[in-house]
Amino acid sequence: MTDKDHEVLQIFTSRVHPLSVKLSEMLNEHYLHQSERRGCGYTQATRVLAEYVNTIRDATDYQDLKLFEAWEAKNFRQLKDQSSSYQLDVPDWHNLDQNVQVQEFLANAPDSDYKQQLQAEYQRQYALRGLSNHAQLEESKLICDLIEDVILPKTRDETGVVELKNRIEKPKVGSCPMAENFFLKIAHRRVLRQGEINIFIDELGEPLLMEKMNMGDNHSCISLRPVIMNGVRLPAGSLFSVDYDIEQVAQKIPNQQYSGYVIPHNAVDGFWFLRLTTLAVSPAHRKRAFSTHFEQQVANGLFSPGTTELQQLMDVALAQLE
Repeated sequence: MTDKDHEVLQIFTSRVHPLSVKLSEMLNEHYLHQSERRGCGYTQATRVLAEYVNTIRDATDYQDLKLFEAWEAKNFRQLKDQSSSYQLDVPDWHNLDQNVQVQEFLANAPDSDYKQQLQAEYQRQYALRGLSNHAQLEESKLICDLIEDVILPKTRDETGVVELKNRIEKPKVGSCPMAENFFLKIAHRRVLRQGEINIFIDELGEPLLMEKMNMGDNHSCISLRPVIMNGVRLPAGSLFSVDYDIEQVAQKIPNQQYSGYVIPHNAVDGFWFLRLTTLAVSPAHRKRAFSTHFEQQVANGLFSPGTTELQQLMDVALAQLE
């Protein structure tokens, strides 16, 4: 670890466990990840994290640990295999730090190799919880939260945010660095004549996501508020894809201003998380966070990528409900 490493890498190395070489190269903006197709390393890192977000957390699977460098799955297997010998019930290695039996065992059991091994894994997860509080940069906090929730999945009851269903298969919708293009235009109410927007709402009728049609890739969505998927909190400004037949959606209401509909989010089969958009970070920090991705948007003449705020899209969405 060096002072030149991305803040996220420094925090994980010093407080929890080093991240994988792949994520480290991305967050440190290796030139291979600053291509026209990838945008920048930060963007590419959120695409990698999307692979985990779109996977259901599994108590018997240890793939989530691949986010880290040499965080050994065999340790958890051994802890689980031997747990019954210590009258412990460890059904899932996720959220180990909140397992009451584990907490009581560590507080009261005599020293043993098993206890030391359990203590080490408990401590690592305990240090991971709330890790974003140690980050200074806005974009670092977002990455810390994403990684935390893959290992320490959350629920709707815990977070108070709406849970989105996850599609089984990824729709054929791209996530190129220019995917923000039409959302930026919509924010400034520059909707193409043939364009349509659909507003996905929650159970209280409040906007959750905006979908665009006949403007670039169809069925591309941006979240207007934080949501949760497969236990992972996703910030407002996340890019999703969806696939459905509007004619098959019974509970739809025409928009007030633009072509398109207001649709309950649970009226479709589910969504697929693609990456964070540049709009997930406030305008003041967007250039720093997204480096060459942001520069590419400016060079390609996207509409006000450095000043547009998510609230402008929310305002457009709210206007369709009135």
